[in-house]
Amino acid sequence: MISRRTLEYDNPPASLNWRGNDLVDWVNGGSIYSLNGEFQHSGRAYSYRFDSAIQSNNGIYAVIYEKLGTKGLLLKNGEIIRELNRSFYQANAYEYPIEFIKIDNEYSIVHCPEEYNQIEIENVETGLRITSNSEREPGDCFHSRFRVNDSNTKLINAGWVWHPVGILEIYDLQKAIKDNTLFDRPKSDFPINTEVCSAEFLDDDLLIISSSDEQPFDDEDLNDKINLNSKQLGIFSIKQNAFVKKINVDFKLGTQIPIDENFVIDLYEYPKLIDLNSGEIKQRFKDINSGKQDLAIIHHIDCVPPIAIDRLNKRIAIANRNKIELLEFE
Repeated sequence: MISRRTLEYDNPPASLNWRGNDLVDWVNGGSIYSLNGEFQHSGRAYSYRFDSAIQSNNGIYAVIYEKLGTKGLLLKNGEIIRELNRSFYQANAYEYPIEFIKIDNEYSIVHCPEEYNQIEIENVETGLRITSNSEREPGDCFHSRFRVNDSNTKLINAGWVWHPVGILEIYDLQKAIKDNTLFDRPKSDFPINTEVCSAEFLDDDLLIISSSDEQPFDDEDLNDKINLNSKQLGIFSIKQNAFVKKINVDFKLGTQIPIDENFVIDLYEYPKLIDLNSGEIKQRFKDINSGKQDLAIIHHIDCVPPIAIDRLNKRIAIANRNKIELLEFE
């Protein structure tokens, strides 16, 4: 089950990432929110409307960016390495695509600096473009919500294509770095018969995938044992190209935070702990606002609050104005 602590500070955070047992706000210069209630301002400021941040798993590098804009900053220990940009096309509609990966023990970023539909990888320190193939013909996909597994062998993209509809793409990083055109023609024969809300790695092979309440893509039975259909949660094995577990729910789904093969936290409207064996909601936290994101497209919803996920220690932090709600799975 989940335990809860509410911490209150004088300074509301603009972003949250974990640094050991503290929380760091990179958008506000790397200010620290300690879990004992103390706040430490970094003394830095970035004079732009950045509103989101990701960081490398060693906590040294970070990217702050405007979620519905085109501008980002790549940081090392809070100091600027260089500016980043993404394509303007529909940038005001969907979440900025950016992720850290590790190649040959060096950190790189995955993003879309020139074209909305073309994935590029570049070394963090040098800026050297690792994707150097000029014979690229990317498909018409709006990449977003990149995630990488712990071994840095697989990359997923939970972006969207026109209708619009949320989709899932999976890339073999080792193969695609050698042949960049594999980023332009990813594997697409997944047993998914509906719109994808979100996809998150549970481990190197398994993904937690949630689906929307939209109608299925074709007339297959909604109780189909193979495909993921509307209003379902599934654990998907990349190796097997199959769902190893799948449940129906009777409520709208959004972003998922995997706990293990039995539990997941869904963040649509408010955090809720879901049993992946029955679909039952075990705990609800209706007074904690966690936003209404259910796709990469977020221009039409209220701001998604800063959320930090600590997968190793199975805890999350959610900022609601000057309060930080700490939820820990026990």
